[in-house]
Parts: sequence; C-alpha cells; structure tokens
Amino acid sequence: MTKQKNLLRIFSFLSIILLVVIVACSSKKKQVVAEIGDEKIYMEDYEKQYLKTVNNLDTAKNSNMEKRKEFLDLLIKFHLKVKDARDRNLLNSEDIQSDLKQYKENFLTSFLMDKEIVEPKIKNLYDMKEYEVRASHILINLPQQNFSPEDSVKAYAKATEVINRLKNGEDFAKVAMEMSDDQSAKQNGGDLYYFTAGMTVPEFEEAIYKMKVGDYSKEPIRTMFGLHIVKLADKRKRSEGIRASHILIQDVKDSTGQVKDSLATYNKAKEVLARIKNGEDFAKVAQEVSQDPGSKDKGGDLGFFDRRRMVQSFDSVAFLLKAGEISDLVRTPFGWHIIKVTEIKPYLPFDKQKENLKGEFKKGPQFKSEYTKYLEKAKSDLKFEIKEDGVAYLYSRLDTTKTISAQNFDSVFATADKNMTIATYKDGEIKVVDILNYLQKNKDFSANIAGMEILRKIISGAADSPVLYRTAIKKGIEKDPEYIAQMTEYENGLLSFKVDQEELWRKIKITSEDMQNYYEINKVKYEFTDSNKVKTRPFDEVKSEISNTLQQQKFKDMEKEYVDNLKKKYPVKVNEAILIEAFKE
Repeated sequence: MTKQKNLLRIFSFLSIILLVVIVACSSKKKQVVAEIGDEKIYMEDYEKQYLKTVNNLDTAKNSNMEKRKEFLDLLIKFHLKVKDARDRNLLNSEDIQSDLKQYKENFLTSFLMDKEIVEPKIKNLYDMKEYEVRASHILINLPQQNFSPEDSVKAYAKATEVINRLKNGEDFAKVAMEMSDDQSAKQNGGDLYYFTAGMTVPEFEEAIYKMKVGDYSKEPIRTMFGLHIVKLADKRKRSEGIRASHILIQDVKDSTGQVKDSLATYNKAKEVLARIKNGEDFAKVAQEVSQDPGSKDKGGDLGFFDRRRMVQSFDSVAFLLKAGEISDLVRTPFGWHIIKVTEIKPYLPFDKQKENLKGEFKKGPQFKSEYTKYLEKAKSDLKFEIKEDGVAYLYSRLDTTKTISAQNFDSVFATADKNMTIATYKDGEIKVVDILNYLQKNKDFSANIAGMEILRKIISGAADSPVLYRTAIKKGIEKDPEYIAQMTEYENGLLSFKVDQEELWRKIKITSEDMQNYYEINKVKYEFTDSNKVKTRPFDEVKSEISNTLQQQKFKDMEKEYVDNLKKKYPVKVNEAILIEAFKE
C-alpha cells in the first residue's frame, strides 16, 4: 500500500511538472506583445510574421533586440493602417472587391488542393523524413513506355533469378555487381548510401521505409527506371544538418599525381590528433597546421552542411559524432582529417517545416498524379460532360491544318459565338469564351494541330479550375478557419496598400523648385572625377533621382504624422520586454 502511495506521489509530481511546461509554452504563445485599441498582437502572430520576412528560423533566433523592436514597430504601423481602413469601410471599395474576387477564384482552388491532397501527403512525408535510410539496390531495366511484352517477361524473369539467388544466401553486393543494370553497382555493389524521403521516386522509398533493417524485397519494385530489388542496410533518426570543423593534413603528390611518403603524412596527422586529445584548442591547432585554405583561418569551421554534401568517407564519420565529439583520423582522397562536430540541428517539428514540405511535394511527380486523380473524381461527382455538338462546332470553325497557336480566334468567333455552351457540369457550363481565355493562359497545346482529340483535351482543361472552384464551394472551404485567416491576411495587405496610396502617395507634391533647391544644397552628392577633374552631374540628368528621394522623404514624414494621429485614435501599448522570449522552443 505504501508503495502504491509513493507511486501516486511520483505520478502527481510528474503530472504537475508536465502541466507547468505545457502552460508555460501555451502562455508564451499567448503573451501580448502589443495592444492597438481593442486589438492584440500575440507572440505567436509576431513570430509568424517575423519568420515570413527572414524566411529562416535560425536567423530569427539569432536576431538582436534592435531588429525585433524595429519589426514590432512595422507590425504596429501595419495594424493601425488596416484598423483605420476597416473602420472607414474601404474594404467595400470597388477596386478592392474586384481584386478580392479574382484572388479568391484562384486561392480557393489552391487551398482545396493543399487541404485535400498536399497536407495529408506531407504529414506522411514528414514522418518518413524523420529517418534516414541506407539501402542497396539491383536494377533491371524496363522503361515506362515503348516496351514489348517480351521485354517485360524477360525483365521479370531476371528479377526472379536475382531474388532466388538472394534467397539461397548469396551476398547482395556480389549479386548486384553481376546482375544490376545500374553501372555504378560494379564499383559499389549497389550501395546508394544514406538518403531520406523525398529524394527518390515515391514507389521506391515507400517500399524501403516499410522494410526492416537487413531485409531485402521479395518482389521487384516497379518505378519509372525499371525493376528494383532492394536491401535495407540501416535506418536511423536524422538531423537537419550538422556544423563541423576539421583539420586537414594533405597528401604530398609527385608530378604525376601519385602520393609520395604517405607514412610521413600519416605520422604528422597522428601528432596533430595527439595534440587535440591532450587538450589543445581545436580552432587554434587548425589555424596553425590545417592545409585546407577554405577553413584554416576560421579555425577549421566548415559551417552547417547536410548529409551527402561531403565525400562519403568524411560524411559517414561526421554524422556519427555527437556535438563536441572529435573523431579519430579519417582518410579521404584529399588526405587525413580530424573532425569535430560543434552543433547538430534537431529535426524541426511539423509546423516549422510545413511550408517547405508543401513546396517540395508540389514539385514532385506524386503531386501531379494525385492532382489528376482528384480532378477526375471531381468532374465525375459534378457530372462534367463535353457536348459532342460543341466539339464538332469548334472543329468546323478552326483550321485543322494549323497548330493552336497559329489560329486567329478573334476572326473566327463573333461575340455571339463566344457564348455558345461547349460542356456542362452541375451548376455550371463551359463556353467558347472560357476556352479562349484558357488558351491565352495555358500554352501546353500551342504546338498541337486542332484535331478532335486535342479539342476535347482543351475543353476538359478549361473546365479544371471551374470544377475545382465548385468543389471547394460544395465542401465548405470558405468556412475553414485557416482559409478565412489567410483571406483576411490578404485583405489586410490590400487595405494597407490602399491607405498608403490614398492618404500618402497621392497627396505628395514635389515641385521643380523643391528639386532645384535640393540639388543646390546637395550638389556634392552628384560629383564625380573625370580626367583628374571634379565635375558635377547636371540638374536635368539627376532630376528623376532627386524626385524619387524627395518623394521617399515626404512619404516618411507624412506617414509618421498619419500614424501618430492614428495612435491617438487607437491607443497603443507595447510590451517590448517579452521579445527576448521570441523564437524559443
């Protein structure tokens, strides 16, 4: 019973500590950096906006207080302008509403793709990228296209032979050297070294990440490159990169490039290593003896680098070291190295990598495949249908001996013709004008002859955006909190810009007299030396420069006056002291 009470006390104590940590993290994010009237700028909002400007977490973490305060001033200024614009109902102005309508049409479908395709996939990608794998493969050539049934039978038969040899206990590297169509396998036994998710084609990496270390694939993996039999040699948690220093003792080579007196070089490297192990400062020794001109003067510092950036023999040792740890001698084609890892970047949480992962995924082949499947389903759900008489009409009006880019659409279609319906879907239709607009923006079909099949593809392509827009409306994307937040952010940008235009730029008046006076006072700025004589650029030559300078100065003065008045209307309270806590995990 006493034991149970002790366990309960321990559990309660740990729970309290955990709760304190959670509350501390949560409260830190909800700390108020500034108040503007009845609005608040929270720490998490400040961090988010600051990161957008520097686009790098390390830069943000290392920013000094002066830069943080400067950015807070900019953020307050922005919020004041937006608040004033909203109170004056500028959001309903015709130009802003027109801009918002156009932006919404594009952003709504883009947001839908992120929500339905990209985000579910990148979470899986993120989980996989937490690990790096070392794998070997045996490749059997089989192209994606233009291969005969005989080619396929032959390739799969060879793959079966490879798998049978592995089942019989033969060494993977030996079989790879003999059987792989990847020529590098002759030297490395099929070793692909370390890599992580997103670096290879999806089918390949998904199969590897499901395997256990030491296993090989019992069925061939089909990719765009052919058939693969894969062995997983290692799988370990990875970092975002390491910072390391090194000392290089170079090999001495003769005129033919052959290494001479390698024993002397090795002994010299051993002496340097002994000095380090006996407590001498790594950076000072590097400055004294290292033969790498690029890092010697920096105490051997190589900065941050990712896996696979260095030669493999260097890389394989460096990424095994812990922060502060020093290697034994490492041999590379350049000579002998002593490596010290000074810092290891941890694998960042999902929310810190989300945007980068999105961009990475959208560039890859998997996104295109998933997008095509999603679009086909959306068209099916909305009962998209191309009207055959519409295709026939287009075919009859176009010159079918010419490419799409060579067609003169303006002379072919009258205004009334452009309203003709070519395809339909639930609650919408595709007209001739939609197809013409699509072809103006999309040049994929420019070189194609205007045949019936190409016309069907063009009609289908013209329906892509309207169908996705209708799907987004149907799924209620407009009510999604993240969508609303991003649309609000765009609105705020438009409002701030409009305020700058109406309250400041349009009221700036620079006269010829202003420019002439500035020129006379600041002539020294426009002096230059020619043939050892000091000359001055004439007024007419620098007039536009002076105008720009005066406008910028006038803008700053007027903006300060405008913002100061806004601060009286919307009282501002600032808590600069807590900025020291920004960007801490």
